[in-house]
Parts: sequence; C-alpha cells; structure tokens
Amino acid sequence: MSGRTRDRPPDAEALWLGHYRPRLFRVAWAWTGDYHRAEDLSQETLLRAWPKRSSLRVAEAEWAWLLTIQRRLWWRALAESARFASEESEATLPYPDFAPLSDLQMDILRALNTLPAIQREAVSLFYLEDLSYGQIAEILGVPVGTVMSRISRGRQALRQFFQPRALRGDTQNHATGS
Repeated sequence: MSGRTRDRPPDAEALWLGHYRPRLFRVAWAWTGDYHRAEDLSQETLLRAWPKRSSLRVAEAEWAWLLTIQRRLWWRALAESARFASEESEATLPYPDFAPLSDLQMDILRALNTLPAIQREAVSLFYLEDLSYGQIAEILGVPVGTVMSRISRGRQALRQFFQPRALRGDTQNHATGS
C-alpha cells in the first residue's frame, strides 16, 4: 500500500457507513435478539439505502428514513420466518465490537425478546435511540397514540418479566431457568 493511499481521507460512503452502521446494528439487535440476524439486517438496510440516498429531500430525515427501511426489511424477514418452523433464538452475546455485557444487560435483552415485535420496536426506539413519540410514529407509520400505547404495554410486560425474579430475590436466569 503506497503512502498516498494510506493518507487519503475516507470517502463519503465510508463516512456514511461508519456513522450509521453501529446505530442500525444496535436497533436491529434489540429487535431481533440475535447478533447474526442483526448484522444481516443492518447490512441489508445500508445496501438498499446507499444507492437511493440522493433521492432523500431532507438530510435531517436520513436517520428516520434508514430506520423505516430497516423496519420494513425486518417485518419481511419475520413474515418469511413465520412460514417456516423456526426456533426461538436467545440473544447471542456478546458481540465483538462492544464490551461484554453485564448480567443485567443480558436480562434486559432477554426481556426485550419476550415482547411482541410491535412493542419491541417501539420500546427500543424510545429507550435505545432516544427518539420522541412523534419521531417513532413517523418511522412506524402509526399515530402517536399508538406509539404511546405500544411503549406503555411494553413497559408493563417488562415489569412483569422482572417482577417475579425481584420478588423471589434470586439471580436465577429468567429466560433459561438456570
């Protein structure tokens, strides 16, 4: 590799991918609960979005646009997997780009995976991406009240997931019973 190649600034695609890839992966992982499926989903999102990026009218809407693409791909994958007898996969952790997760973080991911998909996506966008109800409604294509309801139901289900464990006072793995 020549010195000139090494010193060349990264191209626009590399910068764009570097900015959005980790964020899309984080959301995809929360939605799928599976490292490999999340990797595939976030990569497919970026592959589909990059060639159409110039058609986006408002640059500030790029993140919402990417999440919308990723959501559609995820729902398509869910529909396809429903046609096949598939195993429920437990979150595959840790993934190599991040520090190992604590037991609490593992439990949170397991709890997220118990939520119905529509609640999981709303809860993860609200808490992981810190998006407003309005932004989430735009991404999901539903009214703000629906988003609020999904998040509320998701919170309630998460409380129920953790409550029996807290009442028992044990550290038994809720997802596996071990």
